[in-house]
Amino acid sequence: MEKNERDFYVAELISKLLTGDITLQEHLWLKKWIDESAANRTHFEKLADPDHLQKKLDFWDTIDTEEAWGKLESKLQPDKKTTHFNYLSLLKYAAVAILILSVSILLFRQNRPVKKTNGQPIAHNLIHPGSKHAILILGNGQKVVLKKHEQLAINENDGTAVSNHNNVLAYKNDEQTNTGQKLIYNTIVVPRGGEYQLILADGSKIWMNSASTLRYPTSFSGKERRVYLTGEAYFEVAKNAQMPFIVKTNKAEVQVLGTHFNVMSYEDEADCKTTLLEGAVRVQSSTAVNVIKPGQQAITSGQGRQEVTSKVDVDEEIAWKSGLFIFKNADIKNIMQQASRWYDFDVVYKGEVPEFQFTGRLSRRVDFSGFTNILKYAGLNFTIKGKTVIITK
Repeated sequence: MEKNERDFYVAELISKLLTGDITLQEHLWLKKWIDESAANRTHFEKLADPDHLQKKLDFWDTIDTEEAWGKLESKLQPDKKTTHFNYLSLLKYAAVAILILSVSILLFRQNRPVKKTNGQPIAHNLIHPGSKHAILILGNGQKVVLKKHEQLAINENDGTAVSNHNNVLAYKNDEQTNTGQKLIYNTIVVPRGGEYQLILADGSKIWMNSASTLRYPTSFSGKERRVYLTGEAYFEVAKNAQMPFIVKTNKAEVQVLGTHFNVMSYEDEADCKTTLLEGAVRVQSSTAVNVIKPGQQAITSGQGRQEVTSKVDVDEEIAWKSGLFIFKNADIKNIMQQASRWYDFDVVYKGEVPEFQFTGRLSRRVDFSGFTNILKYAGLNFTIKGKTVIITK
């Protein structure tokens, strides 16, 4: 297959994957292409990102198509020495155009009907991927909805400036600490189907996964920096040896001085998992205390028992932060539990729960139909009724 034919084929398969129309053979071919190089993987993840595609579409809207086509025609005038090159270039751009067009139809068809029965439109029965949105609860109890591209600029009573820009909620206090003042707490609630990022007053960066809540002071004082997490978040903690950073969950406390780590502690999960990427982390439960090293994971049960393991795939644990699902021998309940948080639906198993294990990676940017497409080849059937997904074998 020549390069331009290959470009066409890749564009077609990515479009099919996003619409859920890809066959098993095509999916395996695409996966092999993605795994061939880091450039291929980056290219795929970019083209599966609705934000990236929207920017492309916005750019194309500014182009004078008649003028552009006139220039192209002039370059394609009969010239035996250059015509072959020009047509190859045209094929390359056509492949990209086909992909962009296909994906844009996918992204926007949720806002318009595609069928009619007796003259009445029927809405799509699609479950779309999550997006960047959350709810901020201020110290006085006021609730502020954080949405994509919406900006916010307010001041808390302790003088902390709170801003929301480019989907990042940021805190800034010139004093850095609020010595002698009572702490003011804010809470960010990221619902199912959402994700968000924030920067605390000390400079610590936090990425919040779906169905997660974080309670934190607008500025820090005293001998520690303590926050309260339900759900999952990735932390890049600013270093401060005099003021340890503590993440409190319902099963454990994670204490650091400055490092990168992920904490998963959902209420509907049996365990709290702390995965360390760099530095050192101290994990304490009601019955145990362990210090873990980079590449290790501390698993804390509801009874306070702890296990430290080095048999952990860090990329799998933080895949959500990179816009991916990564599964390794995952059963259907684990798969659907993660999917339900991101796509915001409830799961019902009709009959016995299918015995099933899956290994692979999927983009979090595709519609749920694309997500389930490969699972159907294992004999699983998915029926969507509103916000409920019924699974049968």
